[in-house]
Amino acid sequence: MDARRLKMMGRGINLVGRVSPRMAGRLAFSLFTRTRNPDPQTEKERALFAQSAPRMAEARRETIEIDGQPVTVHVFSPIGSDTARRVMFTHGWGSRIALTQGLVTGLRQAGFSVYAVDLPGHGDSPARSLHAGIAIRTLAAVWHRFGPFEAMIGHSFGGFMSVLAAHGALDGKPLSPPRLVLIASPADVRRVLRYFSKGLGLDDRASAALTVELERATGRPVEASFAPQYLAASGVPTLVLHAAEDKEVGADAARAYAEAGPNVTLTWLDGLGHRRIVNSPEAIEAITKFLG
Repeated sequence: MDARRLKMMGRGINLVGRVSPRMAGRLAFSLFTRTRNPDPQTEKERALFAQSAPRMAEARRETIEIDGQPVTVHVFSPIGSDTARRVMFTHGWGSRIALTQGLVTGLRQAGFSVYAVDLPGHGDSPARSLHAGIAIRTLAAVWHRFGPFEAMIGHSFGGFMSVLAAHGALDGKPLSPPRLVLIASPADVRRVLRYFSKGLGLDDRASAALTVELERATGRPVEASFAPQYLAASGVPTLVLHAAEDKEVGADAARAYAEAGPNVTLTWLDGLGHRRIVNSPEAIEAITKFLG
């Protein structure tokens, strides 16, 4: 959706908020959680999607059900030596596993079985909306069906949700993986909400109503989604990969994770932006080294 149309919708939500803040919050929340068309959108994505087809064909497809909708888990066997080690991988918002085959293949070549999740509303998992509560239920269901795993690995939104799911941040049921890997991942939903509200042009009334609606959906205050606090409390060994120039998730998120404690290793992969980083040889090397 282009910026001009978003601004027009934001002005409409602000007008609704003068009469009914609750309705404005619902309208903003529906936009905040709406998933895009799962098909590749750009020439670059279409080329990457086509290139990944042979690798995707090597996966075993498993299905779990979340809120009455099927969610696809792509199970990739190791390439070459089989170490019998399993990891869970989750892509970012607006992406899909087919667009992350560089990393998936790198993990497979290192001897790992990779359980790669197409989140609801993404890739081969149909849905019209997604928020943290749904994402965490999804990751928990994958863990209990196919785990435990040696590590949870996530890019962007997938990394953020991996931290929250690992520690039971919203549901009180921690998964407790031995290790975590976060690639270009947000750290605080409050910052995400501010970024979204600014892009939509929401006024303070509508922005506050959006926050209330998110808290209603997840059952927890937004402060509960400050991910670094859980790493500080648990001491789980965590690798954070980030590019300083990332325009979608600012470098402040990586610094917040690093400040959680000595269990967090921050590695800067500058020049790789927000999306290229996930399939980069530099990220693959850092992750496989971290997993040992």
